[in-house]
Amino acid sequence: MRAASPALIALLNSGADFQMADLWTITLRGGAVVRWSGADVPIVSGGQTFALGPAIDRQDISEKIGLEVTTTDMTIVAGPDDLINGVSIIPFIRGHGLDGANVTIERAFLTDWSLPVVGSVVRFSGRVTGINAITGNSATVTVSSWTVLLNVNMPANLYQVACLHAVYDAGCALDPAAFAVNGSVTGTPSVKMFGSSLSPAANDFAQGRVVFTSGPNAGLSATVGSNDAAGNFQLVSALPNPPTAGDGFTAYPGCDLTQDRCNRRFANLGRFKATPYVPVPETAFG
Repeated sequence: MRAASPALIALLNSGADFQMADLWTITLRGGAVVRWSGADVPIVSGGQTFALGPAIDRQDISEKIGLEVTTTDMTIVAGPDDLINGVSIIPFIRGHGLDGANVTIERAFLTDWSLPVVGSVVRFSGRVTGINAITGNSATVTVSSWTVLLNVNMPANLYQVACLHAVYDAGCALDPAAFAVNGSVTGTPSVKMFGSSLSPAANDFAQGRVVFTSGPNAGLSATVGSNDAAGNFQLVSALPNPPTAGDGFTAYPGCDLTQDRCNRRFANLGRFKATPYVPVPETAFG
């Protein structure tokens, strides 16, 4: 059963004519939010404006009971004037800009396109799990329901030297804001490398992340592969677009999940969840 406001229930029970439109909310890695209206006009719903965006054709949404993962494919047809962060949408998707994004599809109900939304219901929510096809002006994106996160092929706890927590997760319990460092891009950056205004310890941000706060990648998060003491960053995956000198970003130190790193860099040994002193399987005692 889906929740609906009293006003929407009254409209649906009234027998009066009404209009419907899909509302798309896409949260990119890093937290930037894109809102598109599936109608021919912008729509304001819940205090948020859903702007005219690209044409989106989606599959029918099936309802299933249990833990089975449901998916829907959305085909985005965009022209050169359809932009995300000032960049054309199709090149943005080709550059993995939508990878891991969260998607919510709402159905909005109106009595007239010129009047406020009476109410809306969430039809589907999940995350982008695949890009199936990209052409010059279209891309087909697969969105899977949140039950996809249950597809874990291992026990919850393993005997291993590396910590079972991810840095800043609920088990680690560190506040990333306490370790965040703001910087700006310098030099002549590429989609996988850029210089910065920072002077960090070598590889202090390795396996951490940077979140761009301005420029063509604003709102996107990227995993850091390595950094040197001069502030040069090497990313694990390419950005959708090269940063430009002066773009702002926030960097968060990474963790290699070792006991030493946990203790020396984060002083968080009390939450270190590993078994570093268990003998490796090849060790034998006579």
